[in-house]
Amino acid sequence: MFAEIALQTILAAIVGGIWITPLVVSPAARSSLDDEALKFFLKSFFFRFHLFIVLMLFSYLSIVYFFQLAEYELIWSSTKNLVMLVLLGLNVVNLLLSLIINNTKLETASTFFKIMHGLSVAIFASTSFVSLFYLIEKFISL
Repeated sequence: MFAEIALQTILAAIVGGIWITPLVVSPAARSSLDDEALKFFLKSFFFRFHLFIVLMLFSYLSIVYFFQLAEYELIWSSTKNLVMLVLLGLNVVNLLLSLIINNTKLETASTFFKIMHGLSVAIFASTSFVSLFYLIEKFISL
């Protein structure tokens, strides 16, 4: 029971974190910071945010592995766990993409930047929708 509550809380934190960032954090930072401070804040914030998402997915899979799997059962034997493993891998890639974007001098109008940024947003959106699906699925099945 406690494991289920922890898993649902983690899923809610993932969904909430992903949707609160573009709706609250970015507009608030844009309205209160100058250009240089905004660049520094957004770079550091998004690195920490990517790290938060990776840690949340890792903790989700850790709870599943240590508290819910039967003995001798593989973690990827369940479709839900396999999807979460794929999301963890994609978000690790997203963390690396954010490091590449933050530590290189990329023009925001360049095609490479747009592809990297689009890929990052797609990973976030897929993580959010999959987490929301599993969160809603749990409440519907009650």
